[in-house]
Amino acid sequence: MALYFELFVVILGLSLIHGETVNSIVIYPKEETLLYRNGTMVVLSCQVRSKENGTELKWEGSVVMSTINSLNVDPETKDELLTNNLTITSFKSVNSGVYTCKHVNRNAVLSQASRTLKLVTETKEGFTFNEANKTESANLSCNINLPNVKNVTWIKNNIDLSDKSHYIEENNTLTIKNPERKHAGTYIARFFIEGSSDHYDCEVDFTAPPHVDDFEKAKNLIQDDNMELQCKVQGFPHAVVTWYKDDIELNVTEGGRVTLMPLNGYKNAHLKIKSVEFSDAGEYECKAYSAYFDVSSSKKVTVRVKDKLAALWPFLGIVGEVIILCTIIFIYEKRRNKRAEQEEINAQEADDAISDKKDGLRHRNTTSNNPTA
Repeated sequence: MALYFELFVVILGLSLIHGETVNSIVIYPKEETLLYRNGTMVVLSCQVRSKENGTELKWEGSVVMSTINSLNVDPETKDELLTNNLTITSFKSVNSGVYTCKHVNRNAVLSQASRTLKLVTETKEGFTFNEANKTESANLSCNINLPNVKNVTWIKNNIDLSDKSHYIEENNTLTIKNPERKHAGTYIARFFIEGSSDHYDCEVDFTAPPHVDDFEKAKNLIQDDNMELQCKVQGFPHAVVTWYKDDIELNVTEGGRVTLMPLNGYKNAHLKIKSVEFSDAGEYECKAYSAYFDVSSSKKVTVRVKDKLAALWPFLGIVGEVIILCTIIFIYEKRRNKRAEQEEINAQEADDAISDKKDGLRHRNTTSNNPTA
């Protein structure tokens, strides 16, 4: 990390030098007075453009910890581009003071520039959220040992809280009304210094033990569907998220169907499974562990995987019922029609029998009335 920063400083410095006159030193950062908290890594980059050969840059100061010299040649002007980076790995009070970069040729000083480094002492107070003992307000405060503070602004996630009705700023103190776990995080008291274009940031933490939001009760999928489970965690500092399936830690291999992605700043909180199989069904658990509080929070969800044709079975069942019903109706109607035909035949036969009987009686009566016959 430090190496990348130094390389960035060198590249930036070289670009700045092109706009400077020969033997004019440039120091980055450009602010004359630099403010650092205890333990901060400090890198001062001194650069100069020189037409003379054999010149060098030297740092002088309270405690010169480590310096790195480099030399480049401008291909157009053939000027030497000298760079000397001074690094303090962990800034402490003993490192406070004036640091001067000198451009020298043998013992002669051609030019020089200085930076004043000051250690800022912070007196701050954070807040810890307690679910069992909620309060009406939470106070965060920070004071620094600089007399020339112009004003203070409170910031969270790069958002100025001055215009937010939920927050009250007064005397270097930020009051949060009706604090909840969702308000946890790092708040910054940004101090603006008189006579300086720079500012100083004091970080104050609102801490809260982890809490995993509820999942849906169950998740039903069809074979070859893609599955996503999001473990939404609240709390600060950020907890470590681990996934389990049927009480066994989920095994994730690079390039496999199962992947873990970050979510809301939490590593591995977003679980994705491509083309789910029957073996993916089970009970999934997201556990968030906080080493800061030494506590865990977890939630579970049951995942079911159905056959591809599962959605077709109800339709097929309805079609089958319709076919059976139509068959029953057809058979019933056929039998009813057959019965009606038989009844009609029987009625016709009965009518014919009655008609024959009447004809027989009429014939006998005619014979008895005609004795000569």
